[in-house]
Amino acid sequence: MATRTWDVKEQFRFPQSFGVPKEIKNVAVTPQCEVAEKEDFIQVVGIYHITCHVKFEEGEEEHHATSEFTEIEDLDLQGEVGYFEYAVPMSIEIGKDKLKEGSKPTVHVNHINSKPTQQMAIEVGWTVHCEYEEAPEPEPTPVTPLVEAESPNPAEPMEVKNPQGDEFELQFILDLDDGYSKLSFPSNNIFVKQKADE
Repeated sequence: MATRTWDVKEQFRFPQSFGVPKEIKNVAVTPQCEVAEKEDFIQVVGIYHITCHVKFEEGEEEHHATSEFTEIEDLDLQGEVGYFEYAVPMSIEIGKDKLKEGSKPTVHVNHINSKPTQQMAIEVGWTVHCEYEEAPEPEPTPVTPLVEAESPNPAEPMEVKNPQGDEFELQFILDLDDGYSKLSFPSNNIFVKQKADE
């Protein structure tokens, strides 16, 4: 069984009319998901469903506009305690080659913690565990040893003959079009003569 683990944090801010969040009375995070099969991977999609009771105090703190916070506008307020729910999107991908055929991953959370922050907000964090059965390791295929083919007689040098000889190669170079260079140069300390340009 393999487990992938990571932490998730969300910060929530409330309207100033509710006061300042001072204490989180109760918080729960419940994963709700479905498993979908794609071409090359298995995808777990769903939400982390957050339910939270927050105790507020009278007072005001300065709001700092930032995109790090999720604004909660609708609270069920009973006295000083407000209740809200929120859904955080979830998407997990596991390659088909890592997952045992026919098995499905499972998701659960633990280590749920929460605290008020300095900016009229609260922070809720949790640890996610995605468990799945690993695909078995492919069995190594036995390697058959290579048998070397015997050469006729490796001690005797073999002579390769060029039927057209060196004259053909030289003529090819001399017959090149004007776009190519026709320079004379020594080759193996043998000077090659060039015909005069036409």
